[in-house]
Amino acid sequence: MAWSRRDPTRAVLLAGICGLLPALTVAGAEKSYTLRSSRKTGDVTKVQVEMEVGGELKVVAEGKVKPLKMSVKGKLAYEEKLLDASSSDDGIRLRSARHYDLADADIKIEEGDGKPKLREERRLIVVDATPAQTVLFSPQGPLTREELDLVDVPANSLWIEQLLPTKPVSIGSRWTYSDSLAASLLGLDAVSQSDVSSELKTIDDKNARFEFAGKVHGAVGGVATEIEVKGKCRYDRKQRRVAWVGLLIKENRSIGHVSTGLNVVARMQVHLAPGRQSEHLPDSALQSLPTDASALPISLECRHPAGKFSFQHARGWHVMSDLSDVITMRYVDRGEVVAQCNISALADQDPGKRTALGKFQQDIERSLDKDFGQFIQASESVTSNGHVIYRVVAEGTVSELPIQWRYYLVSDDQGRQVVFAYTLEKDLAAQLGDADQELVSSLEFAARPKNQGQPTPAAMNPWPTKIGRMQNQLRVR
Repeated sequence: MAWSRRDPTRAVLLAGICGLLPALTVAGAEKSYTLRSSRKTGDVTKVQVEMEVGGELKVVAEGKVKPLKMSVKGKLAYEEKLLDASSSDDGIRLRSARHYDLADADIKIEEGDGKPKLREERRLIVVDATPAQTVLFSPQGPLTREELDLVDVPANSLWIEQLLPTKPVSIGSRWTYSDSLAASLLGLDAVSQSDVSSELKTIDDKNARFEFAGKVHGAVGGVATEIEVKGKCRYDRKQRRVAWVGLLIKENRSIGHVSTGLNVVARMQVHLAPGRQSEHLPDSALQSLPTDASALPISLECRHPAGKFSFQHARGWHVMSDLSDVITMRYVDRGEVVAQCNISALADQDPGKRTALGKFQQDIERSLDKDFGQFIQASESVTSNGHVIYRVVAEGTVSELPIQWRYYLVSDDQGRQVVFAYTLEKDLAAQLGDADQELVSSLEFAARPKNQGQPTPAAMNPWPTKIGRMQNQLRVR
């Protein structure tokens, strides 16, 4: 039967079909999902981190870049309690307390190896994080640099929930991240360019899975670095929490004043699970401990390799060598090397006897030899714990560059002695400020056998050019 435009039956059928179209369109549309975190203040998360790193370190040896094969295998296991999650004009602030059940690493560099561990009395760690910086410290006492490097790793669990989208998403949806979040997740001081973005891949009643990737150009300690990152993430829809993150990080980092360069590939897995109240992180104990990094000096601890003494230092100081009886450190401020310091133990005097201040000055002048110009200060003081401190400041010229040397001789009533010898450009004296005295005033002696030694010159090979342009050899620890 032929249908005409005026056929009432046809009209009814067309109307019915047209009436179904909106319903068909809605049914075929991509459904959107809200992937938000349920984590709140007071919640405890059990975290396990597995990391493998392989590649090369880059050091300067005899004026040339030398690659050193290296590998790292590390495992972390800790409970983390969220203490604060607040927002302000400066962005989100996150704080947590962690108790580490496991913190081990196996580091191999060419023929050498190392196995840093977290001391039992430093297993409580506070993380204080803002978009500007993430600080890890122990409220129970200062960490060593090795302990800090052991626990301060990429994919910080305090920031992982920030990978989730801030708006509802559907399969195939993409979202991007701020430069500050990229810096926080990768452990960078700053990011100049980043294109890291995520895409929702699959979703079911139990899990949502998304992947992220991109390139990041940034800096660590004033040193440029380029990173290519790829990752996968599983979001538990019932717990409403990120349950797992896998990362592949390729990094090419330049050689710095206090650090080796890197050309490495890192593979990481982070497992997260909601936990019950932790016996190690009770509210009653945490309330009595300092947890605000901005109100603390958060110094690091440096110990003599033979256990003769220890002292605390700001995080701008970096140990360059402690392979002999002399500890060599450099102070970096905003990416610029400001000063170098050699710390050494001298032979014991008889109890109650001390080197005369004048004799100490004579030793300094003899050590500096033709570079010596004049003394501008020589003083003596006594600390609250009875240590006598000589402070001698000298100036001179090295290759037409004005140099300042600051020497400290610290002794106790048992005759033990330690010398701190600082070398810096005269123009950088104000930038160093009191950073030299902080190390000296925190010195603590430990029992040690008698030995022989002499004051160590502040610089065996004084810097001949501007510090910012010098190419010194870096010793790999």
